[in-house]
Amino acid sequence: MAKKKDIENSEEEAFAEEPVLTEKETWDIIEFSRAMGGLYGRGMISPELVSARMKDITFNPLQADEDMLEEAMLAPKENEKNLQQFSQSFEMTSMVYKRLISYLGNMLSFDITYTSNAGEKDYTTPKYRKDITSVERFLDRFEYRKEFRTVVKQMLRNDAYFGCLRDVGDKIILQELPAEYCKITGRWGNGFLFSFNMYWFLQPGVDIDMYSPFFKKAFKKMMSTNKRHKDYDPSMPPETRISSWMYWVDVPVSVGVCFKLTPELATRLPYFSPLFNDLILQPLMRNLQKSTKMAAANKIIMGEVPYLNKEAKATVRDTIAISPDLLGKFMALVKTALSDAVKIASAPLQNIKGISFDSDNEIYDSYLRTALASSGINTNLIFSSDIKPNSIETQLSLNVDEQMMMALYEQFDDAMEYWVKKYIKTFKFRFTLEGTEFSVNRKERLDTAMSLFEVGILLPQKIAAAVGMKPSDFRKHMEESNALDFIGKLQNPSFIQQEKLAKEQAKVPKEISENKEKPDDGTNKTKGRPKKADSELGDEGDATRAQGTNVGRGGEI
Repeated sequence: MAKKKDIENSEEEAFAEEPVLTEKETWDIIEFSRAMGGLYGRGMISPELVSARMKDITFNPLQADEDMLEEAMLAPKENEKNLQQFSQSFEMTSMVYKRLISYLGNMLSFDITYTSNAGEKDYTTPKYRKDITSVERFLDRFEYRKEFRTVVKQMLRNDAYFGCLRDVGDKIILQELPAEYCKITGRWGNGFLFSFNMYWFLQPGVDIDMYSPFFKKAFKKMMSTNKRHKDYDPSMPPETRISSWMYWVDVPVSVGVCFKLTPELATRLPYFSPLFNDLILQPLMRNLQKSTKMAAANKIIMGEVPYLNKEAKATVRDTIAISPDLLGKFMALVKTALSDAVKIASAPLQNIKGISFDSDNEIYDSYLRTALASSGINTNLIFSSDIKPNSIETQLSLNVDEQMMMALYEQFDDAMEYWVKKYIKTFKFRFTLEGTEFSVNRKERLDTAMSLFEVGILLPQKIAAAVGMKPSDFRKHMEESNALDFIGKLQNPSFIQQEKLAKEQAKVPKEISENKEKPDDGTNKTKGRPKKADSELGDEGDATRAQGTNVGRGGEI
C-alpha cells in the first residue's frame, strides 16, 4: 500500500511541475494561429484559396451508392448534409434532374406590384412622393428578379437558402452564405431564424472583410470573452439576436435571411429526395441500353458441320466430315469478306438456330420518362417525343407546377416589405410578386386587367406586371411617349395602305388595272369560326391546327 501511495504522489508532483499557460499566453497563441490563417492579415490568402472557398459555398457534391442512399433515406434528419450533397451530384450526372431544376427554377417571372397605407389625399403630398421615390430607387438598385431566381434554384437543390442583404452603393445584392455552416435555430413572423458557424472565417482563403460588417464585429465580440457559451440566449428579439455559443453566432433578421422551400419543416431536405431512388439507377440503365445496342449491332453466321456417319456412337472420335484445320482455313477466308460486326462460327451440332436482339427496345429512354413522370412533372413540358401530347392535360399539369412554385411568393413578399422599411420614413408599403414566364399566364393576366379597364377600373400596375415591367418603368415609358407626342405622330394604318395601293395602280396600264381583281380593303372576312386561344383549344382543334387541314377551307393555321 505504501508503494502505491508513493507512486500516486510522484505522479501528482510530476504534473504539478509542468508549466501552465496563463490566459494571456493562451490567447496570444490563438491570435498567432489566426494571423497565420489570414483572418487579420493576408498571410495565407491567395486567388487559388479564395476561388476554392467560393466554390465551397454553393457546390459540394457527394456521389451516392445504393447503400449510402438507403441509409440516408431511413434517417433523413441525421443525414441532411448528405442528401443535399447527393442532390448536387445528381444534377451533374442526370440531365433529367438538371432539367427539373432549370424548369422550375426559371418558371417564376417575379412581376411586382405594391400598395401602401396612404389615404387618397396623401398621394400628392411631399412625404408620399419622397417615400415612393425611395421605393422605386430600391427596386432599381435591387435586381430582385435575378437574385430571387438564384434563391429559388438553391431552394430546389438544398431546400433552404441562407444569405445577407448588402447595400454596396449603386447596387443592393443578396450574398449567399455557405449552407453547411448555417443551422435553423428559430422562427419569427417572416420565416426562419438561423445561426452561423464562425469557424468559416478561420479557414485559409476566407477574408472576413468580403462579408457583412456584422460578422467582423460579432467575431471580435465572441473572441473577447471566454464565457460566451454561458451568455447564449436564443430567445432574444429577432432584430437584436446576436448571442453566441462557442463558434456559433445567431444572425439577426436585419442582417441575414433564410428562404425555405418547405416552410412547415425545420429539417432541410431537397424537394426531389424521393426521386433519388430512381436517379441512382441511371448508370445501370444506361449500361443495359448500351449492351442491348451492342448485341443488336453484332450478327452471327452459324454453320452446321455434318457427321460422316449419323449412326456413329458418341464414343467414336473424329467422325465429322471435315477436319478442324481445314474448317478453320475456310472460315478465315469467309471472314475476309465480312465486317467485324459479323461473327463466323460453326459446330458439329444438329438444328442450330440463330439468335438476334431487337434494336428497337429503348430501355434507357423509357426509364428517363418514367423517372421524370414519378417527379410529378409532365414529360411533354421538358422533353420532346413522338407521343402525341394532350393539350388539356398539358395545360392542367402546367397549372399544377405554377401553383407549387407561386406559393414561394409569400416569403419573398415578406422579405421585400421588411427590407424596404429601412429606406422609407412615413408610409408602409406591401409588395406582391406574381406570374410565371409562360405566355398563357401573361395573356390571362393582361386580359383580366384590360377587361377591368373596359368597365372603368384602371390598374396600371397590373398592366405593367402582365407585360413584365416594373411600375416605375411603365410610368416612365408613358411619360416619355406623352412628352414626345407619340400618339400625334401615328397615322391610320388603313389610310396608309389605301394610299400605297393607289400609287401602285397609277403605275399600271389602265386596261390591266380594270381586269385586275379589287384589292382586299378589309371587308372580306376570314371564313370559319374565330380563332381560339391556345389554352382553350381541345384535342380535335389542336390536331386541326397542327395539320393545317382548315387552310383549304379558307381558315388560318
